[in-house]
Amino acid sequence: MWLRMTAIFEKTFKEFIRDRSSLFWTIAWPALWVVLDCLIFTQGIPKPILPRIKASMTLQMMGFAIMLAGMANLPASIAGDRERGVYRKLASTPIKAWEDATGRLLALLLFSVVSSLIVLAVGLALGSRFEVTGIRLLKSIGVALLPLLSSGGVGLIIGSTAGSAHSAVSIGVGIAVITSAVSGVFAPYQMLPKGLKIFSKLYPPSTSISALIYLILGRRYAGSNPLTRLHAIYIVASSLLLHLLGLWLYHLKLWSRRL
Repeated sequence: MWLRMTAIFEKTFKEFIRDRSSLFWTIAWPALWVVLDCLIFTQGIPKPILPRIKASMTLQMMGFAIMLAGMANLPASIAGDRERGVYRKLASTPIKAWEDATGRLLALLLFSVVSSLIVLAVGLALGSRFEVTGIRLLKSIGVALLPLLSSGGVGLIIGSTAGSAHSAVSIGVGIAVITSAVSGVFAPYQMLPKGLKIFSKLYPPSTSISALIYLILGRRYAGSNPLTRLHAIYIVASSLLLHLLGLWLYHLKLWSRRL
């Protein structure tokens, strides 16, 4: 069991780091946005709060990198394997659907950690500053898993339905960019129109990123408190539901039919 999951994990992670287009979208592009945000869009901000403003921008782009990994890299790997007939070949092996999915998701987790740490390093180099205690850091890591869950769920849905790896990347990047633009990932929550503020609170990846900013920097930088008891339950439940929906569709479309 563990050997089979490890094999899927290694194969998927190697695909992630060898795909130049995915590396650009998932690492280079969010890092570039951090550079633009910290150097251009912080003009005129008072110096006492500037490091935390930059920290907020860095956290937004770390979340965006996680979204792109789940919505673009993961479906590209799945759709590519379907194109190559991998799922038909797996019919004659002892690998089970949950072992395959677990291996892929662990690869996604590692790749998301690497990409977000690179974005964080860029932000720190440009003046982002964080003051996080040990307990709060642990809570932040837990919250950071939520956008990974929800974005991975979207990625599983895209990968299960897209016609090719290229179209999977295009669809995933498109969804990540458009939804980020209208849900406050690219801009402060306070600047959104009323309707988009509602969408921002309901859309699992964006509200999870907002919760991360709130936990680390406070309400002033998050724009609202997304960690009230009721909304915290909603964030966890909606992220899990989206992920489980993706797993169900992945099993139905690819493993049940072995396309």
